Amino acid sequence: MVTLNKHQIVTEQFPNGETKVKDFDQLISRDNLIEFRYQEDGDLIRLLFIKKRLDEQDGGHCRLLLRYMPYSRMDRKIDGDLFTLKYVAEFINSLGFEKVYVVEPHSNKTLELLENSVAIYPALDWLPELMERLGFSDQDRIVFPDKGAAARYINSGYTDVCVFEKKRNPQNGRIESMELKEGVVAKGAKCIIVDDLCSAGGTFLWAGKILKEMGAGEIHLLVTHCEPRILKGALLHDDSPIDLVFTTDSMMNTEHPKINYINVITESYV
Repeated sequence: MVTLNKHQIVTEQFPNGETKVKDFDQLISRDNLIEFRYQEDGDLIRLLFIKKRLDEQDGGHCRLLLRYMPYSRMDRKIDGDLFTLKYVAEFINSLGFEKVYVVEPHSNKTLELLENSVAIYPALDWLPELMERLGFSDQDRIVFPDKGAAARYINSGYTDVCVFEKKRNPQNGRIESMELKEGVVAKGAKCIIVDDLCSAGGTFLWAGKILKEMGAGEIHLLVTHCEPRILKGALLHDDSPIDLVFTTDSMMNTEHPKINYINVITESYV
């Protein structure tokens, strides 16, 4: 889905699958902000059509806000797979945005590949409010489920944290082991696992089960991007170690008793 200056651009589809974009000239201003919510690859062609029309109309300044950077997990060349993040970044660069804001990029590679890009980390802004809401005390812990998350939030200001390390099978990508490498968990401690992206939630299930075995009490997940696949996995089941999930609507907005949606107020970042 693509919006221009807070208004959703109306698109339709021809019977053969081609995209039809309704005229939106009345929405163009001298300072334009396109917000991009990736739902499927057709959104990229919609972005192309909209930016090209802005260029034709001499629409003035134009910035792009990526609620989620497509293909951000494919951030390196792996045997058997293409380095697709590189190609998508080159496509976005070709559109010539003055500034590109990326909400919670999966790795620094996204920022290296995207020209004129700036990262936004709203999870760190929400964290103090969530800690207060949950009644955090000195014995409670912020948890990073792997080294990638720990590196991403290295400037969070939280020093007394727990950090896990996991090992995946290089052939199928499945987690084979996970262990706590840093920090301790007091009996009954509340924990908030913080990360950028949740698919089925296997990483968080592993971490949650280990935390429970160590004596943790409530365990919550704060994750910026949440794929609809979470609804089919075990993370939201009644017997899951995860009590509540806090996320944004960058990838889905399906209601569920365990999911709480947090609104990203873009004006405060762009």
